[in-house]
Order: sequence, then C-alpha cells, then structure tokens
Amino acid sequence: MSEDEQRARGVKAFEQVMGFKPPALAGDVFLDVTLDHLFADLWTRPGFSIRDRRIVTLTVLICLGHEATLKLHLGAALRTGQLTDAEVDELVLHVAHYGGWPVAAVASGVVRQLRAERQAGSAKTEAAAKTEAK
Repeated sequence: MSEDEQRARGVKAFEQVMGFKPPALAGDVFLDVTLDHLFADLWTRPGFSIRDRRIVTLTVLICLGHEATLKLHLGAALRTGQLTDAEVDELVLHVAHYGGWPVAAVASGVVRQLRAERQAGSAKTEAAAKTEAK
C-alpha cells in the first residue's frame, strides 16, 4: 500500500471512529503517526468491530483516568451512535467494580459534562429554530 493510500485509509477510519475530520496539521509528526498507524492499521484490523474497539478504548481511558481523551472518545461514541446513554452508564458502572470507584467517578463526571453540553446545544438549536419561525 502506498503512503497516500495509507493516509486515505487512516483519514477515513478517523472520521468513522471520531465522527469528524482530523485536524489539518501538515507536517505534524504525531498526527501523521496517529492517522497512518493508529487509525489506518489498528482501528481497521479484523476481529473487533469499531464499537468493540471503542468499548476497549473507553475502558482503558477510564481506568487510567485520562479525562481529556476520555471526553473525546465518549463524545465520539455518543455522536456516532456507537453507544447509547444507557450503554455508557453501564460501562462506567461495570468499570467502577473492576477498575475502581475513583476512576469511574471521574468518568461519570465526564459523562455528565457531555450530556450538559449536548442539552445546551439542543436548547440553542431550538431557540434558533423558534427565532427563524417568527
């Protein structure tokens, strides 16, 4: 596979997994490896679906307490429909019992924050629609 094909595969996988286009950071070595290896090679391997890999990734991020990356991946899971709100709640509760209550409490806070942001966005959309209707 050519480098261009590898990049195209990585960009496509990134968009499918994250629910948005990767940032345009030409020459950024970290982003290059993220697209060409992590997304083009790892996320596209056979054996696990994207949803399966998402659950594994979320579990690891919760257990490690990586709040910012957890927010990114939880947001992507909800935005892309890979997980429902109820499934996210079950994941956090299950991890609490195996990975620890403190890290699950952090994850629960991230979930609440994402839901509040989603509700605020919905309220703004509804207000804009009402304004346009007038």
